[in-house]
Amino acid sequence: MRVLLAYTNECLDFLPPPPIGLAYVASATRRAGHEVEFVDLLLAEDPIATLRRAIGAFRPDVVGLSVRNIDNVVHQRLQPFMSRLDAQLRAVRGSTPAPIVLGGPAVSIMGAAALQRLDADYAILGEGEEAFPRLLAALAGDAALDGVPGLARRGESAASGPQAYTARFGASSLEHWIDWRDYARQGATWPVQTKRGCPLRCSYCTYAAVEGLGIRKRDPEAVAEEIEAVQGRFSPRCFEFIDSTFNLPPSHAIAVCEAIIRRGLRVNLTTMGVNPLAVSRELLRAMKAAGFRSLMITPEAAHDRMLDGMDKGFDTSHVHHAAKLIRASGMSSMWFFMLGGPGEDAETVEATVRFAEKSLRGPDCLSLFTTGIRILPGTALARQAIADGTLAANADLIEPHFYFSRDIGEAAILDRIDQAKARNPGIVHASEDIGDTSQLRTVNRLLDKLHVAPPYWRFLPRLLALRPAGQRGRSGGRRLSSTAVEARPGE
Repeated sequence: MRVLLAYTNECLDFLPPPPIGLAYVASATRRAGHEVEFVDLLLAEDPIATLRRAIGAFRPDVVGLSVRNIDNVVHQRLQPFMSRLDAQLRAVRGSTPAPIVLGGPAVSIMGAAALQRLDADYAILGEGEEAFPRLLAALAGDAALDGVPGLARRGESAASGPQAYTARFGASSLEHWIDWRDYARQGATWPVQTKRGCPLRCSYCTYAAVEGLGIRKRDPEAVAEEIEAVQGRFSPRCFEFIDSTFNLPPSHAIAVCEAIIRRGLRVNLTTMGVNPLAVSRELLRAMKAAGFRSLMITPEAAHDRMLDGMDKGFDTSHVHHAAKLIRASGMSSMWFFMLGGPGEDAETVEATVRFAEKSLRGPDCLSLFTTGIRILPGTALARQAIADGTLAANADLIEPHFYFSRDIGEAAILDRIDQAKARNPGIVHASEDIGDTSQLRTVNRLLDKLHVAPPYWRFLPRLLALRPAGQRGRSGGRRLSSTAVEARPGE
């Protein structure tokens, strides 16, 4: 069959995220004997025109769309992405009679309800490397639709079976599907997965729907071999491990670092997922020796009551210990905090903000705050909000709803963050307008020409220190259509 696969994401954020998930699916589809056309809309000047041209030239039998995000999860600067996806789907419907299949993280989160909201024929819930080729075989008449794992069909309220997860996986073969030069000019990092699945049960998180709870680890030598092969062909300035949590289990993270060290690879490394629970001197030594220059860490709070309420699995002693060790390592770090969840009050806000103020100072630390927690389908937070009576049981969570504790006002939280920004310029609220997309692209291109290794967020604390606090503006921008869900006092 002739299969067109499109990466629908148009959101750049700090750095453009390459379509690693769709690359896995495209490679599996080609191995199954199909002809694949890969369309990347992220850096396209006119995504709709690009999509139409590709369909007209390729004349596909099936069109698959990978959907990365429902929205940007920032209450004060909300960017819903469903309207963009609707426009893309209209372009596909108007260009070909081929059936449309949805996949990707956002579709796994939405579940079968995605097909009640979006004009498509099928959806794959979970990972697509095995399920999508099986769907193609069924559409060709060589297999039954009921045998496709995680398949949702238009007009049906549930998937035909459990979500699809691949038992074993290897390299993404991303290099076969994108023009890396375009991504490099925008400061992208080359994504690598060392494992999938997350056994943690954080109350707000959807990784269980996207990757499942069971961890599936790759051989560390195979990970190092992938990096060596890509480095030899494309020389990316930085590789990024995009596991949901890179350092759990810590033994596997250390083994990956040791495999890279044994090969003598001279690479820059970073990761998006470090958990404070498993930060140790041994881990950080191995990471630095392998080539890590930066990392992202996700404590979300620095007060035990909030950490317990979010089911993080660690306490404030782990957060403070991780901060001490990471700062001593000399690696740049970006810390993520979420304020306003169940049980939040002035005391808990003060503890978290003060931790960022005092313990995460200096040019190597960036602290990013969000205020209000996006309630996503299937999460414990969604169930808690319904049990509290603060969210209707039939609420459509594809539309943005945010949880705010009624024990402290949103304005008070934002005011406290603004005070902290004046004391520590490395503190940023996600609603801040620190540069529009065109400005960010210009800066990224300049740094690329100077051969500076990404991720470029590590320069933000220095840049923000040059800007007087009064020029940064207040946190909390113009709100678009969203619902702030407030808990009743004492609940």
